[in-house]
Amino acid sequence: MEKNDNGRLGKWALTLGDFVLLHASFLLALKIQGSRVDDPFLIYFVSLAGIVTFYLFDLYSDCRRKRIKHLLYPLMIALFIFQIFLQVAGSFEKSFLFLQNHQLLLVAFVAQCILIIAFRLAVWYIALLNTGKNNVLIIAKDEDESLHMANKFLNHTEGWFNVEGFLSAENTRQLEKHLSNIDSVVIGSGLPKAITDDIMSICTEKGKEILIVPEMYELFISVAKTQQIDDMLVFSIQPPKMSKSSLLAKRIFDITVALSILILTSPIFLLFSILIPATSRGPAFYKQERIGLRGERYNIYKFRSMKQDAEKLTGPTLAIDHDPRITKVGHLLRATRIDELPQIINVLKGEMSIVGPRPEREFFIHQFTRQVPNYLYRLTVKPGITGLAQVLGNYTTTVEDKLRYDLMYVRNYSLTMDIKILLQTIRVVLQRDQAQGVKTEQHKHQFRMLGTK
Repeated sequence: MEKNDNGRLGKWALTLGDFVLLHASFLLALKIQGSRVDDPFLIYFVSLAGIVTFYLFDLYSDCRRKRIKHLLYPLMIALFIFQIFLQVAGSFEKSFLFLQNHQLLLVAFVAQCILIIAFRLAVWYIALLNTGKNNVLIIAKDEDESLHMANKFLNHTEGWFNVEGFLSAENTRQLEKHLSNIDSVVIGSGLPKAITDDIMSICTEKGKEILIVPEMYELFISVAKTQQIDDMLVFSIQPPKMSKSSLLAKRIFDITVALSILILTSPIFLLFSILIPATSRGPAFYKQERIGLRGERYNIYKFRSMKQDAEKLTGPTLAIDHDPRITKVGHLLRATRIDELPQIINVLKGEMSIVGPRPEREFFIHQFTRQVPNYLYRLTVKPGITGLAQVLGNYTTTVEDKLRYDLMYVRNYSLTMDIKILLQTIRVVLQRDQAQGVKTEQHKHQFRMLGTK
């Protein structure tokens, strides 16, 4: 309970710091411009609007162990969107004289970029000094899984973790003697419950942090409600079911956003409708059967980014890095996610949502269902153009990890979450590394296998 209180206190402190700096930037801009505002409370109101913008860009989640680019990209985008909002508001609302001074708003924007970015970097660096450079021990079901997890920690970089080695599930009895120089123990998925319980018991006794990759059912438990049956404690896990009002609100949100995007991007539609067939044989658009809500089939629309009949010889296969089937224009389309833009039509037809688990082909669904339990659970909501797995993961994120994000979305859906995911998609589009294909090679690292002779 104390840690939760500290976490909430940290978020309030961060919010207060942002509010003070937003307010100070406007006062500084007024001083530089030699201007004054008739209603001082307007500045407070505008600063509060900035805080709401930051919240929608998920800037008040725990910054510890984040990559620095995942901290700075959304912050810069949020400040830019906030600036556009103020400029537009000043143009439409003539009573807000303060917002009609576009030069003043620009000076304030520069001040905000300097002050708030410096503040956020200072908070991030202090967190790194206090909780960074943790020595990590990985425990997984086999060596391949251990190496896969170790690569995740190494790719995270930024000095948060130092992988000391890994221990196989068969050697967990030797865990205690290896903990002297370990700060955190990572438990992979798929371990027998008895082994996981023993690891957690030992780590708790020795005061070591536990990082656990959750099993699918544990994601449901995280949102379960406790009930008492006689003197027995039970978790109540309800099947995911959106109320009629939530379904209506989501549909209104989908139509509003889809129509807005369609109008704003109509020049892009026109450009690539001409450019794609002009640079490679075949039409600009293509459609492909996907599986949607409750297993219903529908045709998804996309800009063609591969050569015509790319899968004629290979059959259904995922794109890889430097895939020779991708056209020159296709590389641009995939890097910017513009190839997904025609799915706006699917949203307007009611086959998809703006936000939801990404739709998949039947061939891969059968394949993934054999590999991953509960994969079909993601079909309980409409598929989306973007989703939680897309903003928190990469194109190369494993099926299991993507499913974890999808299940988190299904269990925790809210309209606010949809808005936050939609806004965070802007960051993903700008980060080209998140749109790369499946890796054909992985860097191999040498780690110590503990518990062996």
